[in-house]
Amino acid sequence: MPWEKQFVVDEALAKAEDAFWRQGYDATSMENLLQCMGIQKGSFYATFGSKHEILIAALERYISSRRVLAEKLLAEPSGLVALKQHLDSVSTESCGEGRALGCFIVNVALELAPRDAAVRHLVQTALAGQEALYAGLLEKAKRAGEISAELDVSAVAKTLMSIVLGLRVLARAGVSEETIRSIRAQAAQLLS
Repeated sequence: MPWEKQFVVDEALAKAEDAFWRQGYDATSMENLLQCMGIQKGSFYATFGSKHEILIAALERYISSRRVLAEKLLAEPSGLVALKQHLDSVSTESCGEGRALGCFIVNVALELAPRDAAVRHLVQTALAGQEALYAGLLEKAKRAGEISAELDVSAVAKTLMSIVLGLRVLARAGVSEETIRSIRAQAAQLLS
């Protein structure tokens, strides 16, 4: 009789993502990772291969979940409304209970991208997708006359991405909610 997994792979992957997100890659030991995932060492290696491979899988899982959110924003009839909803969501998350977690992509980028080509590639791809999302929403808003026809879509998309990533870092660093909300309000000025 062949060996069968005694756990749900996606659930174990979600738990690994959470461990890496909360503690960072280097600070998450194999022992801690196995305990968080609730699986045995043999099952871990047979399913995921290595700590690095599960990090990559967890990062891909997170990026996929963000793509689903992006598709919802793109489905919004108004590009301007979608952008404002997104900024509101980022601001709310950055002031909420889990604010110290920051953003998984940003955290991994800061910790590993300078020394890990696979992580760097995934982070760059995710950020390019985020910038493209903002550009697409800005173009939609421009076509609808919701924003100025003179707006430099590429420059504003890059700026919005920088603001959102900055908010995530600032939230993780513990800046005040007032500061987060002020930055959110300034971001809205780019869209007028």
